Amino acid sequence: MKVIASLLAGAATGVSAVFLHLFLPPFGLALAVLGTFTAIWAVGRRYGKRRYKFLATLAWIFIFSRGASFGNGKEIFIQGDSLGNYFLALSFIAIITALLLPAN
Repeated sequence: MKVIASLLAGAATGVSAVFLHLFLPPFGLALAVLGTFTAIWAVGRRYGKRRYKFLATLAWIFIFSRGASFGNGKEIFIQGDSLGNYFLALSFIAIITALLLPAN
């Protein structure tokens, strides 16, 4: 059950971050990165193991990769402009920081 909850938390965080990073730059970007860090960190605090943070991160990365690739109608949510690049870089730093923090 913890595995499913971790995957759902990571997916929900990824979806909200993808949609939020475009809202009112740079505040939406900052909120998306902060929310990503907080959610991954909270999963580790809730379940007490780093593996659950890693599972949430995998779900987040899956959602991010789907948002950065073209869909059936050639739509893309994370563009290759400076805002999308900042989102990628800052989220990567936030996720690595959240993963390296102790789970308890």
